[in-house]
Amino acid sequence: MVEKELLDLIKEMSGSDTIYNESEGYYTSEGSPSWIAFRRAEQLTDVDNISFLNNLLENSKDRKTRENVYFILGKIGTNTGDRRVADILLKRLEKETNKYSIEEILSRIAEQRNVKDCSPIIKFISDERSSVRHSAIEALRGCKSSKAEEALIEIISESIDEYDLNYANSVLSEIGTNKAIPHLINLLEHPKGSVKCSALWALKELGSTSLLPIFLKALQNRPFDVKGYAMLAINKHGNESAINPVIERIKNMLKRKRTVESDDLLVALEFLIRFKDDYKEISDLFDWIKSKKWVLLFGIEKNWLHTKFKSLN
Repeated sequence: MVEKELLDLIKEMSGSDTIYNESEGYYTSEGSPSWIAFRRAEQLTDVDNISFLNNLLENSKDRKTRENVYFILGKIGTNTGDRRVADILLKRLEKETNKYSIEEILSRIAEQRNVKDCSPIIKFISDERSSVRHSAIEALRGCKSSKAEEALIEIISESIDEYDLNYANSVLSEIGTNKAIPHLINLLEHPKGSVKCSALWALKELGSTSLLPIFLKALQNRPFDVKGYAMLAINKHGNESAINPVIERIKNMLKRKRTVESDDLLVALEFLIRFKDDYKEISDLFDWIKSKKWVLLFGIEKNWLHTKFKSLN
């Protein structure tokens, strides 16, 4: 894309962002000139434009123009892996003061990989503006370094903000190491169910069978969502010692008709089926489901069982 085309695209990104859908009778952003321009920007791969875009940032006084350039640069970096993009975005963090501009830069950094220096990001993880703080935590996804992990561990060890903890747990699930595991385990005692869930997800991603007792204990937790996340971890790391607790969990789930459809039962069944040939109690469980609990199953669960056991009908 030549420079004039880039300038036109940047202008279009700031254009009308809604259109009226006559057939449906409401306004929508999808299909608007701005929406189309952003979708085009997402596909850009020409690294030869990086220098031009950087110069444009240095000279533009219009905040919206700069934010559009950050978006384009971020997509070029994501699509090509060119490390110059991350370097430019990090330097621009030191120059922007507007909340939305900072968030845009951090959001684009989060999409990059192998960001070398996370120091400019870390200074924003304690920002008093929550949206900036959360964007900074997300931006650490691109920094697979001990410094980034230590900053995230500090958050989950000291923050009392539920959302700070959830964002940090999510990023740790991708860039964390064994060093984070004890701190994540501590969060399983947090009063907020969402924090327990995000901690369990991170432990599932970072942990091993050695954490199975912790996952089984979480399976006994009262909040329904926590049980679901614990079952995901058991499905990934569980062994024969988890068979009876999982059978008990399934029986509890099928005591009565469920009102909320989820994949919790399927995850539990997928775990058990790995051991079905060696444990009679698993065969007995499937017979019990077929003969007494079939009407309580959702359609997707019946289809799964039909596929796995052709004799069910």
